Amino acid sequence: MSTQGVSAQTSPSAIFHYARLVAVGLLAFLLFTSVLGAEEIAAAGPAGSLDDAGLISALSGRNLEGVYADATPWSEAYAKGGTLSYRDRLGLWAGDWSVRNDRFCTFYRDEAISGGCFLVARRGENCFDFYAVDLSSEPVVAAGDIAAGRNWTARGWYVEAESTCPDENQHVVEILSHRTGPFFIGAGIKSA
Repeated sequence: MSTQGVSAQTSPSAIFHYARLVAVGLLAFLLFTSVLGAEEIAAAGPAGSLDDAGLISALSGRNLEGVYADATPWSEAYAKGGTLSYRDRLGLWAGDWSVRNDRFCTFYRDEAISGGCFLVARRGENCFDFYAVDLSSEPVVAAGDIAAGRNWTARGWYVEAESTCPDENQHVVEILSHRTGPFFIGAGIKSA
């Protein structure tokens, strides 16, 4: 190895210049990775929330039952073609479901019942929290509540398996014996 042209001592100004270059490079790297990370977090949504593909995969062709935040029970079947059947203590309704911009929307064909759109967060293998969204498609609760699984509008799980939802927030009340009735997908529910 040749040492020609290299002095035995490096000047203080050269060390300062080198340190400044390293600091600027490090700062640029940190800014780049933090911006990239923020974009990835924003795109992913709140903890556990499902994107379009995740919503379709989790809910299309499935039957769910659950409770609203006030402990009112509900059941809903989401056919692969985008139709749905909804049941609560007041009756049975036909409607349609769709997915757009990481939101799951349900609307009904009877004016007696309204629908809406939801951010859906998966809480476990068989637990989904539904958070109502406003007209700008933003959840009506804080991101921290969503991340912690609090203040959901509705919570649901697949009817064919045991719920994995946290027990402290699950208030299960039987609606009617509908697991084998006309409510299920393929049963031919028709709107009036």
